[in-house]
Amino acid sequence: MPITRPYRYGLLSLMAVLGMVAIVNAPPDTARGLLSGRMLELHLVLELFAIVIATLVVVVSWHTFDRQQDHSANALLAGFVAVIGFDLMHALTYEGMPPLLTESSTPRAIFFWLMGRSFEVLTLGAVAAGLALRWPRTVLLGVGLVVAVAIIAFGSFSLDRFPVTFVPGVGVTPFKAGYEYVLVGLNGLLALVLWRRAKREQSRQHALLALSCLCMGLGGFAFTAYVTPSDFQNVVGHLYKVAAYALLYRATFITSIRAPFEALRISEARVRESQARMHLLGANLPHSVLYQLVMEADGRRRFTEVSDSVARVCGVTVAEVLADPRAMYGLVHPDDVAALAVAEQRCAEALQVFDVEARFCRPDGSVRRMHLVSAPRALGESRIVWDGLLTDVTDRTEAQEARRRLEQQLGEAQKMESIGTLASGIAHDFNNVLAAILGNAHMAREDLKSGKPADVALSLDQIIKASDRARNLVDRILSFSRRDGARRQVQPLLPVLRESLSLLRSTLPAGVQLIECIDDPEASAEIDRTQLEQVLLNLCTNAWHALGERGGRIEVRLGSVVLDAAASMPLGLLPGRHARLSVQDNGSGMSEPVRQRIFEPFFTTKPVGQGTGLGLSVVHGIVRAHDGAIDVHSQPGQGTRFDIFIPTPPGTVAPTLAADAAAQSDAEPGRGEHVLLIEDDPLMSAMLEKLLARHGYRVSHHNDPDQAMAAVRADPQAFDLVVTDYNMPRHSGLEVIATIRRLRPGLPTILISGYVTDELRARAAVQGMCHVLEKTRALDELVTLLAQTLRSAGAQVAEA
Repeated sequence: MPITRPYRYGLLSLMAVLGMVAIVNAPPDTARGLLSGRMLELHLVLELFAIVIATLVVVVSWHTFDRQQDHSANALLAGFVAVIGFDLMHALTYEGMPPLLTESSTPRAIFFWLMGRSFEVLTLGAVAAGLALRWPRTVLLGVGLVVAVAIIAFGSFSLDRFPVTFVPGVGVTPFKAGYEYVLVGLNGLLALVLWRRAKREQSRQHALLALSCLCMGLGGFAFTAYVTPSDFQNVVGHLYKVAAYALLYRATFITSIRAPFEALRISEARVRESQARMHLLGANLPHSVLYQLVMEADGRRRFTEVSDSVARVCGVTVAEVLADPRAMYGLVHPDDVAALAVAEQRCAEALQVFDVEARFCRPDGSVRRMHLVSAPRALGESRIVWDGLLTDVTDRTEAQEARRRLEQQLGEAQKMESIGTLASGIAHDFNNVLAAILGNAHMAREDLKSGKPADVALSLDQIIKASDRARNLVDRILSFSRRDGARRQVQPLLPVLRESLSLLRSTLPAGVQLIECIDDPEASAEIDRTQLEQVLLNLCTNAWHALGERGGRIEVRLGSVVLDAAASMPLGLLPGRHARLSVQDNGSGMSEPVRQRIFEPFFTTKPVGQGTGLGLSVVHGIVRAHDGAIDVHSQPGQGTRFDIFIPTPPGTVAPTLAADAAAQSDAEPGRGEHVLLIEDDPLMSAMLEKLLARHGYRVSHHNDPDQAMAAVRADPQAFDLVVTDYNMPRHSGLEVIATIRRLRPGLPTILISGYVTDELRARAAVQGMCHVLEKTRALDELVTLLAQTLRSAGAQVAEA
């Protein structure tokens, strides 16, 4: 314990010194009338009082809490057992007391007095020196008793071997006075050592021990000059001894009992304060619950701690959860119970962090999404405990979903902006295609009338080429503008780049030169084709606008690069191989403040009406969604370069764009199979009917879906396969097929649509449809699909 009010020790020391000066200078017969005839009883009372205090010192030392830290307890235990024995013999052998072992006498009492004071000095010297006696308490007690018995035996039976200490009528001998002066000096030296240690260590125990040594040393002066034991100095010297013992007991009690008790009290107060703080923290968490869950060896679970916030977050009380864990587990959504149990079992077996999201059905009927994260630890006896946190993340999840939808809408809006930018070029391409088709068709008709079959064939070839070009242009527009979710797969980037540039070439004005630079034609990455096309179109359109009316050059470069740690860290990428797409222009460039803001939504330097400021923010979002990075280099007047880095998955090989020869297996001619064709467009139906008939199929064509369903209803076994359009009056192709399947389960079907989306394919797959075909591909692929479908249906029948 630290020293409090150190001036009090100085004041007590001064009072003790002044008192002893007065005592030594007082006449020996002072208070003789008060002491006459009572000295024996008074001496016995004072000694017994000192013995009781010394006994308390031994008892406290025996019961010291932390003997490893408080080494003084061991020394006091051994030393003061002997001191008690010597003080007791001093009191009982005092002149006038009944015989004990031998006759009582003043020299014998003085001998035991000197032995008691000597062992007291030795004991406190060991304490001052920090001597650590690490023997067991019983051994220390035994050593003290053995030493005491040995010296008591010497003093009782061999005192004649000890120097003379008192001569009746004369008083104490020079030996006895010198012995006392040595003890006074040793006590004074110990007082100084202990006080310095007390100041250095801020130890109240050592300060009290120093004061005890001072009192014992001052008391020694009183025992150097008395003539008779009843002299005033002898009596008051015993009072100094009692005071010294009292201070010694106070020091021992503070260190051995009070200090540990105070430390325990403070520790308990801190524990209560910490518990209260944790309780308050858990109760005030707005969306989280602190909990501790124990799983017994037999699999039973019980909550040992649950914060009060469980009532607010989960709708159940703490008492309910502690009484029955099913109060909490019963809230888990039935569809999430199995996944939660599997995660908990895996966590218990591997002692890995438990991190799961699950839906909780609150008692008020609301369904909330909870995130549970906890750290497991083994308790022994096959028990596991989880210290965890349950957090309601419903609002955060909904916000993330809303943000995702907003980003998707942002991307779609930017797509429409890009389509608007490309509209003139698309119209130009379509006009060229239509002009080629119409011109060649008119020439073919005139050549047919003129009997020039070679020229007719040439015109028809031109019509086919122009139609293919129109079909490819439509495919690119639909692919770019479709709203389907991202479908990432490893694929080569060169076809994506060339398809995007082909869409741009007809849009760019004559003054803009679009240059394609291919450093690595095999560069590949895991991408969503549509989104990457949008990135290229946005960047090239942005470069075109940066060139202004004077025109200039746009260079699009494709390559691969291996980034080390120094190069990848500023980009936020992992080291390794990356595909790199670069779009560079020699336009106006950007200042540093503009460059730092270009990816902010709705930030634009264009005049009002010439852009929304969404393009580059969408580009940034798409690149980051591909785990990539985008770097910008630009200076005013020197153009701009955008570098896009997309990781190349290790150990993957991009698929090539080889013709789908496996799918395009030899189109075997039909053998008269009966095909039900449902198509409401007369031109399309006439073409398909003629195509199928030419390849050996019998075709029953219906423009009206109701008539087609009626035909199947009349004879469900009449048809071998159904080919139907998707978008028709009153009924969709999916509805028609669903009705026909009820009439004829397992009937093979092919759906044709002018616009095929992932959603349409998924709905068709649910109904067991064999194939979904775009109308523009019907002439090329329908016959092959018919053969494949009929073969598959035949194989299934054979297996059945």
